Amino acid sequence: MGRIEESVEIAAPRGEVYERWVRCEEFPQFMRGVVSVDVSGPGNSSWVVVTAGGRREFEAVTTEVVEGERVAWDGGTGPVRHSGVVTFHRVDDRTTRVMLQLEIEPHGLWEHLVEALGFVDRRVIDDLNDFKHHVERAAAGPASSA
Repeated sequence: MGRIEESVEIAAPRGEVYERWVRCEEFPQFMRGVVSVDVSGPGNSSWVVVTAGGRREFEAVTTEVVEGERVAWDGGTGPVRHSGVVTFHRVDDRTTRVMLQLEIEPHGLWEHLVEALGFVDRRVIDDLNDFKHHVERAAAGPASSA
């Protein structure tokens, strides 16, 4: 099982960043690696993602929530076996560090190669940066989008 740890600093207060993260059904609007998210109930969601390994579908179950600070999940036993946790750290009143940890179990030779070459890690970095830009644009307000 591979472990990915990445972080990004976002120019927005921690509460705002957390609230944007828990609206995961909006991820496909701005994250290039997320095709769709269907929230089917409290703590349950269905995901379609695209990585160098191809298009993958999985169910996720939220296993822990500490309001404003931490969300953990388990990706189940499907073709994309993984679990993760995201934490939100106050840097100052207007800056938040988002730290993401993923445990991913690749299946088959191709997925092992994709992971070994760092493509999954790159996708995570890109998606975190997409999230950062989305939150910062929203925090700046409508005047910045002109």
